[in-house]
Amino acid sequence: MTTVLEGMLKVLVASLALFLPMLVAAVPYNPDSELVRKGRVVFQSQPAVGEYRLVLGSIKKVNNQWRAKQEVKSRALVSRMTVELEELVSFAEARRTMLADIEGADDFTVLFQCAGLDCGSSSGLANEFLGVKQLYGLDASQFYVVQAGADGQRKETFVVWYLVQRGNGRIYLQQDVVRAGPDSGAGTAFAPVVWWELLSDKGYFVLPGFSLAGDQGRVSGEAVDLVAALLKEHPHATLRLVGHDYRPGTLAERERRSLSYAQVLRDQLVDKGVAAARVSAHGLANLAPARRNETARLEVVLD
Repeated sequence: MTTVLEGMLKVLVASLALFLPMLVAAVPYNPDSELVRKGRVVFQSQPAVGEYRLVLGSIKKVNNQWRAKQEVKSRALVSRMTVELEELVSFAEARRTMLADIEGADDFTVLFQCAGLDCGSSSGLANEFLGVKQLYGLDASQFYVVQAGADGQRKETFVVWYLVQRGNGRIYLQQDVVRAGPDSGAGTAFAPVVWWELLSDKGYFVLPGFSLAGDQGRVSGEAVDLVAALLKEHPHATLRLVGHDYRPGTLAERERRSLSYAQVLRDQLVDKGVAAARVSAHGLANLAPARRNETARLEVVLD
């Protein structure tokens, strides 16, 4: 019996080794949501390795197949939860609560979101992309959001939220937490295209991969590569790099620190061959509102 168990253990270890790049964290990230806490969980899966289609655009049928304007398909570690909301909660109220939760997630930034008919068919999202039939609802009453990790620890984590109201009035919220390994194609490989869409739409984004090391700002190599790729693919674009600082100190001290965060990124981009005239560094101290529990951040702004 011992020999059999040892053999099974060896097979299990060998199987897990195949997916080691994706099993970066022993415990997957669980985003906090008031709607999830108060609702009734009707389905929840343990993290499992599988293929995931990350939808980053509206969907429609082309040649009898569902297609998204933009999507990424990759193998990833996925944790899923389907929640039925309380009956007294309206769709409008649920959407407001969901937005507040998303905006309060300091270590994540929104990559894509759509609402109502702009998302396309609820049937397509529910059945083809999310794979949960209970989510098939009214096309006019749906809200879909994709968040991406905005710091070093979360950079390969994506959170997909889907809020929908069915014809019987019941409201469901889907939460998919997707952990992608460095070779999955869901990280830097798709980032330039997606982040450029975000930049074009909103005019700015919070830079992923920025962190503090003592009194200094630090930008990961992946983040530098991302901004360099954007500038390479859009040769006529110029960017403003804007630092923000909310740590104790005078306005002058905060301004100096926030400027240094932007200067670090600018210097690294110039070292990679980016023309200095295409990137400028700015420090806003604490003059712009801080996100919850935020001490500093670095933004990329389309000039």
